[in-house]
Amino acid sequence: MKAYLINPPAARGVEIVREGRCMQRKGAWTAVWSPISLALLAALLEKEGWTVRLSDCIVEDIGFERLKDYVSEFQPDLAIINAVTPAIESDLSTCRRIKEASPKTVTAAIGIHPTAMDEECLTLEPALDYVIRGEPELTVKELAAAIARQAPVNACHIDGLSYRADVGQITRENDRQPMANLDELPMPAWHLIDRSRYRLPFSNKPFLLIATSRGCPYPCRFCADAAFYGKKLRTRSPGNIVDELAFVKEKFGINEFLFWSESFTIRRSFAVEVAREIIERKLDVSWVCNSRVDNVDGEMLALFRKAGCWMIGYGIESGNQGILDAMNKGITVEQIRDAVTASKKVGLEVTGHCVVGYPGETASTIRDTISLTKSLPFDFVQFYCSVPFPGSELYKTAKEMGWINTTDWSLFEQNFSVMDTPQLSAREVMRWRKKAYRAFYVNPGRVWQTLRRLKSPAEFKNFFRMATDFIGWIK
Repeated sequence: MKAYLINPPAARGVEIVREGRCMQRKGAWTAVWSPISLALLAALLEKEGWTVRLSDCIVEDIGFERLKDYVSEFQPDLAIINAVTPAIESDLSTCRRIKEASPKTVTAAIGIHPTAMDEECLTLEPALDYVIRGEPELTVKELAAAIARQAPVNACHIDGLSYRADVGQITRENDRQPMANLDELPMPAWHLIDRSRYRLPFSNKPFLLIATSRGCPYPCRFCADAAFYGKKLRTRSPGNIVDELAFVKEKFGINEFLFWSESFTIRRSFAVEVAREIIERKLDVSWVCNSRVDNVDGEMLALFRKAGCWMIGYGIESGNQGILDAMNKGITVEQIRDAVTASKKVGLEVTGHCVVGYPGETASTIRDTISLTKSLPFDFVQFYCSVPFPGSELYKTAKEMGWINTTDWSLFEQNFSVMDTPQLSAREVMRWRKKAYRAFYVNPGRVWQTLRRLKSPAEFKNFFRMATDFIGWIK
């Protein structure tokens, strides 16, 4: 049996990251993430005896016609696409192209958008056979088993699956319970991708993602991740994580990693244990993680630094306490100040992630965010438009209140605003986002700080490529 796992071609030439709630353009970080969701599914299917191919079309510069050629040659029994909100129509059309090249191939889609909008996706694209809702591994395993034994999938009642039972009728099987033991996941099938294509900004070193945990118990109203991985925090064992770090370093010669989780530090004892395990094994790796500002302390951060962490990212969201409270973020401006200061004190680089245009936001509250970012020793700050992604509480509220001003999913990107709230129009939000970027980055000190990072002609060349991508993201 053969399976083809696909990150679809770029819609309108726009390269979009497709991992969980990260659905932003390449320009946001001037890099794309390695396709960990598909690589995990690939490893699982290989373990079940399937022959698997994986194409990350946006990285490999594969268009639809070339993809059809690959499908025609491979003739897979199952094809799975990873689909995201801002490219949903184009992504789903991949199924049609697959069927044209290999009519017998069963098609399925994973991702937050298909999970939250399964009926719409199945209605939108007749060539899509199944939507895999939520965490995909166990559902894919059962779907593949049914296909392999030529069983009628619709009669198997596979949890987590949505499909057309009859014309005009969508069947949604029961929701699947998330995996209890993440150590049961195989190591991602990184041998199926061209690992040299995934490069860090500035240094241009190859890097890979490593999944450390799933689920987030926090009730932030703007976040859609719970629709995919649920609210219950589940962590891998520290030994299992460090085993994978060591394996990837030895097997592929890669020692740069992005720890992939909603927040690496939600459970302090877990995060500390991972760092200690790296140190005890004397494993020479470099890594980046993300965190909430209320989950860190100086001792933990110093341990991270010793274990190879060089950057930490915080969901700052806003510099105004009223907006933080409206988001249900559960943090204070003072905690933001303390976390950033403590991180810099131990030698970590710090990235702040901010959202502008959340309902209730005004010009004054955005100024508070700009002022906060300028007053703290951030190395980088991202300013995103508040986007009501399907699967989030914000989407339900914005739809009920009539704030969403478009039905064009391609505009549901974090560099666009699609909400006209009583306080600010979408156009005003986008203007303020540009002002925020200019206020933070366009000053001699910031430019000099950035240029000091560059240590070779190759890094200078890479920097100018990055700058072009990043300016495109800001516009």
